[in-house]
Amino acid sequence: MALTSNQEIKVVRVIPDIDAISGEYDYAIPEEWHGTNKIEEVSIGAIVRFRFRNRLIRGWVSQINPKDVTEKTLLPLKQVSGIGPSEEVISLARWSANYWQGPVARFLRIASPKVMLKARLSEDRQIAGDTPKEHTTFSSTVKRLPPTGDRWPIILETISKGNALILVPSVYQARLLVGRLRAVGLSAGLYGKEWMLGVRGATIVGTRSAAFASIKNLSAILMLDEHDGVYQNEAAPTWHAREVVLERAKRLNIPVIFTSPIPTPEVRDKSVIATIPSFEEKSGWGDIKIVDPREDGTSRGGLWPRVTLDALKGAQRAVVVLNRKGRSKLLACAACNELVICAECGSGMHQPDDNQLMCQKNNHSRPVSCSFCLSTRLKNLRVGISRAVEELELLLQEKVLEVQADTKDIDLASNRFFLGTNAVLHRVDWADLVVFADFDQDLFAKGYRSEEIALTSIIRAARITNAVGKDTGTVHIQTRSSGNHLVEVLRKKTISEWGSLETDRRSLLSLPPFGSYASISGPGAEEFLEKLLISENLEVLGPSEGSWIIKSVKHEDLLLALSSAPRPLKRLRVAINPMS
Repeated sequence: MALTSNQEIKVVRVIPDIDAISGEYDYAIPEEWHGTNKIEEVSIGAIVRFRFRNRLIRGWVSQINPKDVTEKTLLPLKQVSGIGPSEEVISLARWSANYWQGPVARFLRIASPKVMLKARLSEDRQIAGDTPKEHTTFSSTVKRLPPTGDRWPIILETISKGNALILVPSVYQARLLVGRLRAVGLSAGLYGKEWMLGVRGATIVGTRSAAFASIKNLSAILMLDEHDGVYQNEAAPTWHAREVVLERAKRLNIPVIFTSPIPTPEVRDKSVIATIPSFEEKSGWGDIKIVDPREDGTSRGGLWPRVTLDALKGAQRAVVVLNRKGRSKLLACAACNELVICAECGSGMHQPDDNQLMCQKNNHSRPVSCSFCLSTRLKNLRVGISRAVEELELLLQEKVLEVQADTKDIDLASNRFFLGTNAVLHRVDWADLVVFADFDQDLFAKGYRSEEIALTSIIRAARITNAVGKDTGTVHIQTRSSGNHLVEVLRKKTISEWGSLETDRRSLLSLPPFGSYASISGPGAEEFLEKLLISENLEVLGPSEGSWIIKSVKHEDLLLALSSAPRPLKRLRVAINPMS
């Protein structure tokens, strides 16, 4: 909201920086501020301090001179602390708070600079009223690029439209991209550290939180690797940057472009897909080899079949991925080696007690027995990372470096073999061999997005084995599920087929984006559900492991139900469309 020079600011409406407070409150401008430079610092989005319930807290100015002020006597503001998000971003934060049922303050914190910026606001306060270039119109396009495809032309095309917002999965990637843009003479800044560059007008590059960056004359948005799970916030509110930038692009009437080797059903449903020739897609995935440990021909089999060991011994640098942490058990028959899977949905099953098997996805149960040979002797295929390292060192007679998310020092020069969780794929920049020792563990993990997450790891591995300036390497995928449709498309390198199949599956099961659901948990969950208005359009499932699921075909119906009940005093977690 831009003010004319003769318009006097008397009252401001503020959003308190308190998660438990959902309202907005009016405060007066101190008389002594009028006629001074202090009044120039008051603008929509400005971060201010004020007294609230006998406490001095901070908040954000959301309105200036609101028309519906009813109180005659208002407390005065105490201080203007610095520059905050634009009016456009404040509105976007309100929308996000409603969409994911979270506090507005939570989103405004994301949108605010980490360090208070006390620059004079007179030249920057107009950004809320500025509009992008007149020739831009809203469009949503997803460009399907293979893992090794060149994204630089797409980046340059996006920036050619004007000041752009570019989202990338990691801070490391953001820093590299900012450096490359500056090297060719383009104005670009890193979100957070260079927050003010966006306010004054420049292209901003950042991770998930940059979806709320204040950018003057924003003209286009680009999200690289749209499929990557890091774009979703794991803690409630479980907001997703993809939905935020889509909504933002619609409001500003600007184009939004997504790139991904495997566009998700969410973006496929809302975007035009730009395809590429089949031969280009196949070559862009590098060399993928499917290995079935049961065909080893030796008594060893397991994680280290002969073909894998031979490949490891011949590699210059090798990475082995074994996702032990945070995964469910995977069982196989001790007699015939077939995986123990659910007959209803094909997911892996675990054994909660001596008498039954339970599906990891739909909780279907059956007696303990193999579906193929009826044997009741089962074995756990999940081997911990530490044990796997010991086994591999013994077999290779060489040191194997264990890598997890909290591993600090990685000596790439002195080590040849690296074994760890998916974190190892982000810590090793090049290898001529990547081995997924137990792909079934990822394939049959909990959550409706298990295949999508598994494919994300394959994409990263393909990029590692096809690093610039290096010879093409190989990705070994060890699986006992050779007939699985995902394994088949990987074998044939027809990965685009998976997107269509996954979209059909989601649609059939009313999973996002063809439906919405909320996970309700915490000590206050039961009390909250008792007061919830459940319509015929909603389905309540649970409890299971202390949580309930509310499913709805329409997101609007879900939001209406969730907002109908008062929040209990006890802790409550509402996660909308979480990853798992």
